[in-house]
Amino acid sequence: MKSFKVSIFSVLCAMLCSVLAGCQEKTYITTYEVLPPVLTDFSPKQGEVGTEVTITGENLQRVDSVFIGGTPAQIRYRVSGEKLVAQVVSGNRTGLVCISNGKGMAESDDMFTVHYAAPVISDYPTEGTVNTEVVVTGSNLHFVQQVLVDNKTAVIIAQRRNELVFKVPYSDEEEAVSLLFTYFDGSTVQTIGPEGNSFTILKEAPAVTYCPASLTKYEPVTLQGEHLRLVDKMFVGTEPVLIKLQSDEEITFDMPTNYFGGNMKGALKAVYYGVKEVVFAEEFQVYADANEPRYYKYENVLLSARENFGGTEQSFFDCETGTAISSCDAAENIPIIDFLLYDQAGYVQLYGPHNSDNTVKNFKCNGKTIDAQDGTWNSFYDDEIGVVTCFRVLKPENEAEKAIIDAYEAGTIVELNDDFFAAVNDPQSKAPRVYRSSTDAGYSNSHFSLDAYPYGWVKNFTTGKSGIIKVTGIPKDAVNGRIPELQFDIIWSK
Repeated sequence: MKSFKVSIFSVLCAMLCSVLAGCQEKTYITTYEVLPPVLTDFSPKQGEVGTEVTITGENLQRVDSVFIGGTPAQIRYRVSGEKLVAQVVSGNRTGLVCISNGKGMAESDDMFTVHYAAPVISDYPTEGTVNTEVVVTGSNLHFVQQVLVDNKTAVIIAQRRNELVFKVPYSDEEEAVSLLFTYFDGSTVQTIGPEGNSFTILKEAPAVTYCPASLTKYEPVTLQGEHLRLVDKMFVGTEPVLIKLQSDEEITFDMPTNYFGGNMKGALKAVYYGVKEVVFAEEFQVYADANEPRYYKYENVLLSARENFGGTEQSFFDCETGTAISSCDAAENIPIIDFLLYDQAGYVQLYGPHNSDNTVKNFKCNGKTIDAQDGTWNSFYDDEIGVVTCFRVLKPENEAEKAIIDAYEAGTIVELNDDFFAAVNDPQSKAPRVYRSSTDAGYSNSHFSLDAYPYGWVKNFTTGKSGIIKVTGIPKDAVNGRIPELQFDIIWSK
């Protein structure tokens, strides 16, 4: 009987080891399942604007939105999967608390009661310069919903119980205009403020003291003057100008890289306050080579996946400059990242930003994840505002796709525009794999391989720019089952 117990124990140990081994393998799985939120309770049940409301439940760490009385509240802290703190804002109304993420929503059983008080204005400015900040003092100012200057909504910069700061909007009016404040009294929107037209909008204008007569593309020039920071855009004739550096006293500018119009002459003008126009030079000469290559070309680019698997974490790529960006620098360069590389068991994977919310969190800087789910990366992968880059593996068996491959290899491509890709369907793959060989286990026709299918069309749908990538090598062997690096050539539209 004793020997039977020992054998059972041995079997159980073997089973446990097998389970543990399976768990170890599962650590390689990097996807994170987002579940619908569950709202159990919230407290307090009443309060005024600024009150912090603690919500308890389940799956709260990925909550995107909190609503109180049908209008958005501010998410203050994602404490854990079981606790979330939101703050009542001036637009909230008495009503149910609702939370949601991409997988679902949950609603409270109880109502949150919002208490209202009428704001009182004790001191206000009588004038302000466009785009400058002005201060209003009084009491209960945190209940103010809008500041209206000449019936135009001003941006509220800061708002506290006894102080409100807003930015002066532009107006064509030269005389004094109205200054009003709106708030909700529990039933209707009320308006308060000084009677009549009591606020004067001061308008500065950019002026030039020195303007160059011409520029040669890729050789920026600088004009000098005053109030130049007000300039929003510049043009030569109808062609946009690229502003590279800007201060109140100087603007350094060039023609955009995608200008291929050759030499031309036109008025150099600027737009400021969004609607006003000023001419800096009646005749400004542009020199440019109309036959220059209309795309960037980068060869032997090396992207690494993650340092724990033999890479350097230079995993994020800017197609415009051909720069591989490290994890520590990625957050500051979100707007220019077109795609990234991630390690997988047996292959590496190219990720478009829009498909990377469960991937970016696995990259680290100084031992800490670069995506702490605090909203920093929303502009990278959020469903509404994220960057959408997709890939299409080009197959030589397809005549139209072979024509693109042949043009790439022959160096006969002039411009990577919609006409060039017209015979091929748009890229749709957001995370293609790259295999050493098309015979490797797991390979399918939507993936790259070094031997047979190294070419692909890459398109950033957010910027509208396209490129052709040719994967050329996987320089390192797998580390702990993970492929650490990928080498490729790429051309990218200017």
